[in-house]
Amino acid sequence: MSEYTFKSVMAPYIQGLLSQKRALGYKYVVEEYVLHSFDEYWIKENGDLDELTRESVEGWMQRRTTEGRTSRSARISVLRQLSIFMNGIGHAAYIPDERYVKDHPIIHILSANEITELFSVIDSYFPQKNWPHVIRLSNEYKILFRLILTTGLRRNEALNIKREDIDYDNSIIIIRGAKGHKDRLIYISEDMVELLKKYITYLLNIPDLNTVWLFPALDASKHISGGIGDRFNKFWKKTKYAETCEKTPTIHSLRHTYVVIRMNQWMEEGVDLSVMMPYLSRQLGHTSVNETFYYYHQVKEAFRIIHKNDTVASKVIPEVRVR
Repeated sequence: MSEYTFKSVMAPYIQGLLSQKRALGYKYVVEEYVLHSFDEYWIKENGDLDELTRESVEGWMQRRTTEGRTSRSARISVLRQLSIFMNGIGHAAYIPDERYVKDHPIIHILSANEITELFSVIDSYFPQKNWPHVIRLSNEYKILFRLILTTGLRRNEALNIKREDIDYDNSIIIIRGAKGHKDRLIYISEDMVELLKKYITYLLNIPDLNTVWLFPALDASKHISGGIGDRFNKFWKKTKYAETCEKTPTIHSLRHTYVVIRMNQWMEEGVDLSVMMPYLSRQLGHTSVNETFYYYHQVKEAFRIIHKNDTVASKVIPEVRVR
């Protein structure tokens, strides 16, 4: 029997979860206390709202002043179990991502205007030192940053690409020894394929440039490595958005931006995310779909399409795992 009385519209689901857990042999004492606190929160913040959405639990998931990371994680884990239970009985509910409970830095997602401005700066860049190898690097930046933005590659994955890893006929790049020491295939767009072909032709026409790398460093026997983040930062600072941007973007922001653009595009087209997300996760080299949704959770405006469509399917963050 429950020690607490649940009074919110979430009460039937809370009581159902408690009954299920105890039928399985769990005492669920501390969890019941947490659920009672959540029940009071719901009455105060959401009233008669009968839908558990991300927005409705945003305040609940915030870290409290006197709360440690472990305690916060445990508290949100209980909410996660409630959400899974609700979905299991056919009531659509947002499932908090496991990674959401950790403290992650907010990543800036570039808008369409910011992307246009940034690449305008990159394309117009010409080094002060008119040396052949420095000019070559300036042309490499144009391709490197575009490749990351249009594929979602990690920085080191892009830098480690060899020319032989590109399959132009099938629009594929082999990413070798990526995170987790695994190889994977990523797909590139037709216009990116054409851009890479022109770029490779440019490299081949440079006298005495003997290299296996797609993005060779000043020493062409090695690929670009150190300083690439600083170069990106310098490009960004030259844009008109640098002074007004709340969070300065990094190279990794291009990867996040790719995810958000892709997901928004699918939702605008009415594509079923539960079908497409596993493919996107593999493209990104993630071990689960939840990792990919974490990227999307970082954006304040990320749910504008979900609100626009307002369908049952779009209110649920699917509990999908890629084995």
